[in-house]
Amino acid sequence: MNGNKKTIDLNELMRRPAFRCACGKTHSAHLKEALICEGAIQRLSPFVRNYGGTKVYVLADENTFAAAGRQALQELTEEGVPYTLHLFGKERAEPDEKMIGAAFAHFDHSCDMILAVGSGVINDISKIVAKTTGHPLITVATAPSMDGYASSTSSIVRDGLKVSVESACPAVIIGDLNVLKNAPLQMIRAGLGDMLAKYISVTEWRIGQIVTGEYYCEDVAALIRAALKTCVDNARGILTREPAAVKAVMEGLILSGVAADWAGVSRPVSGVEHYFSHIWDMRALEFGSPFDLHGVQCGIGTLYALRGYRRLQSLSPDEAAGKAAFAAFDREALFGRLRALLGNAADPMISAARTADRYDPEKHAARLKTICGRWNEILAVIREELPPFEEIKALLTEIGAPVNPADIGLPNSDAPAVFAATKDIRDKYILSTLAFDIGALDEIAEEMKHEN
Repeated sequence: MNGNKKTIDLNELMRRPAFRCACGKTHSAHLKEALICEGAIQRLSPFVRNYGGTKVYVLADENTFAAAGRQALQELTEEGVPYTLHLFGKERAEPDEKMIGAAFAHFDHSCDMILAVGSGVINDISKIVAKTTGHPLITVATAPSMDGYASSTSSIVRDGLKVSVESACPAVIIGDLNVLKNAPLQMIRAGLGDMLAKYISVTEWRIGQIVTGEYYCEDVAALIRAALKTCVDNARGILTREPAAVKAVMEGLILSGVAADWAGVSRPVSGVEHYFSHIWDMRALEFGSPFDLHGVQCGIGTLYALRGYRRLQSLSPDEAAGKAAFAAFDREALFGRLRALLGNAADPMISAARTADRYDPEKHAARLKTICGRWNEILAVIREELPPFEEIKALLTEIGAPVNPADIGLPNSDAPAVFAATKDIRDKYILSTLAFDIGALDEIAEEMKHEN
């Protein structure tokens, strides 16, 4: 694995001035401050005032309100900061058009700051509200469960399809370890699962740069590796809720969001493993099938991806074979498989696939030529970045995290079809796209038939 994994201080990174990077972009953190310690909520009111808040629109659900919202509002009240609260229900929901609409429908236009109290769903919706209103956002985290806290995008469900949309990055993230360490254990496991996914995302980002020439930044990748190392080094303290382990996961998740913010895209923090999760979520919405926390599903997807990359390393791509496989490809049959897997949720994917670069003959031929000519470079990236499958499975098993779809109520037998569909979620170069390009999609999907 890549050795560039120095420890990075989160707040030192926040204070770093904007700089022109060798990648060609100017990097700066939209997140200005992060306070991850015991008693952090007691510092809420000064942050509100420092960032210009005179009246706060608070978004929470009943669970996050009980965990931290009540204390946050008490702090505001004691310091004389007025607020308006909108409370979602207890039930787990996706950030879709209905939930986002409700947040705006209850918005108090006399408020000049947004306060999010929660994790994934509340975070995604609050960032959209902040972006649309132009008001600063402060987030009080209630669980170290996902990496979206510090990013400038939100993952939402639009017309049944999981998409990332531009949103606002919080100015401040407050993580009170007295709250975070008492989050449901599955949510802490989910945070680690979302971090382990970074092994795959960085690998695929580098491969995408080789094959398609897409933008890549080594400084951003190094930041991800550092965040991942800190999490893995402390992961075994999760089961006993050790503050150091919980803090490591939370700071790692925030660092990942900062890295994505630097890059301006989600590329460094999500890949094929995230698309396993997205498809399981879409099936749950369409058919009512079981599902679990995003990071838990990403952990399972990471194991499948490691299986796939292990198999990929045994292959020797050939231009003639790749072109023959592409010529035999039946796009209408693909659309039928997507509809069988996802129902009506497949429609946006099918619409996008009709004009996608991956199915353009000339563009496919160019990618295939590059892959065959630079195969040794691709293999070198895989060897540098990816840990052994057995190592990650052992870590997830040790902390009690699910490792198979069956562990969260889904049939293992669907995994090959889910893997094959990941290439059609978005136009991002991932394992399934690479396997398709070399004519090995079915062969790599075979690896998903096995239980992890």
